[in-house]
Amino acid sequence: MKREQASNWSLEFENAIATSGLADDISRCISCGKCTGVCPVAAISPSYNPRQIIREVLLGNYERIVKSEEIWRCFWCANCAATCPSEIKYPLLMLYIRYFSMSHGAGKKHVDPFIRFVTKARKEAVTFQPGKPARLDEIRALRSSLGLAPLRIVSDKGIKEYQKLFEITGTDEWLKNYQETPEVPIDLSYLEGRILVQDDSISGSEREA
Repeated sequence: MKREQASNWSLEFENAIATSGLADDISRCISCGKCTGVCPVAAISPSYNPRQIIREVLLGNYERIVKSEEIWRCFWCANCAATCPSEIKYPLLMLYIRYFSMSHGAGKKHVDPFIRFVTKARKEAVTFQPGKPARLDEIRALRSSLGLAPLRIVSDKGIKEYQKLFEITGTDEWLKNYQETPEVPIDLSYLEGRILVQDDSISGSEREA
């Protein structure tokens, strides 16, 4: 069973989240568990526990979080934020954690479909197309009957202006870094029975996470 080293924990992770401007309030968590109690994902997936994830952030255990499958299960219903007595913006915390994980190569299987969409949109300057081919055929036929081109044509100038947005916002650089970062495997990090130790050399320091 994998062992975790408390000596590897770092407060830099919490500080990075605080300075991100998305979730600078997690230190107010009182561990009441209301977030977990109202979470629909936690109701069907026992290993998903918002309170536990906040605890790991405060402890600085970023390795477990980054390699966690659970952080990709939140679907932003915001029940947790609505019921939190400390008004912690947990959905925004999840947004940052996912971004942080992606920058370390984790969670690519969840993100790659969106990367393909963004890459295609950048190339063609078209952000929406019907997912069903039959529907696309109907649109072509309707436009042709009106004397229009079968599909909307984006001018070369328009495409260049659209691609400029990717450049000035740093999206091009981010996509390049994402694609060059080696993939890190993820798994269920919060299953019961994980062992937490302060140091391998210290016997008797094992306890359940």
